[in-house]
Amino acid sequence: MTTADFETDSGKRRGSGGVWFWALLMLILVVGGAFSVFAYQNEPSLTMVEALGVGFVALGAVFVGLIAAAVGIVVGLFGALIGLVAAGGALAVTAFLIGSPIIAIVLFVLLMRRPKATVQECPDTCPDPSAHEVIE
Repeated sequence: MTTADFETDSGKRRGSGGVWFWALLMLILVVGGAFSVFAYQNEPSLTMVEALGVGFVALGAVFVGLIAAAVGIVVGLFGALIGLVAAGGALAVTAFLIGSPIIAIVLFVLLMRRPKATVQECPDTCPDPSAHEVIE
């Protein structure tokens, strides 16, 4: 139970979710009115109605600016993600270009080695003497 909840006379609990709507509406009206008063006092050629219009248009411009900033942040983060993926791809290609000749040289050296024909010495108790054949 929050501080905004209360019980009616019939005993039912009733929430106050509408408070957020009215609080936001009052905030918009107060800030728009403040912009209007500021415009009316600082521009003597404006009528009261024009000052009201200027104040609420200024408030709308603030809202549009905030929305544009939020969109800019999201687009910037998306662009940073694309840049990170591109940088990772560039790093992978660079590692491949540097590493593939080294791997090729190592494999070439391993392939050019001569196999050693060995006969392993085994005591007479070896369970499988056929495992010690000469490999050529």
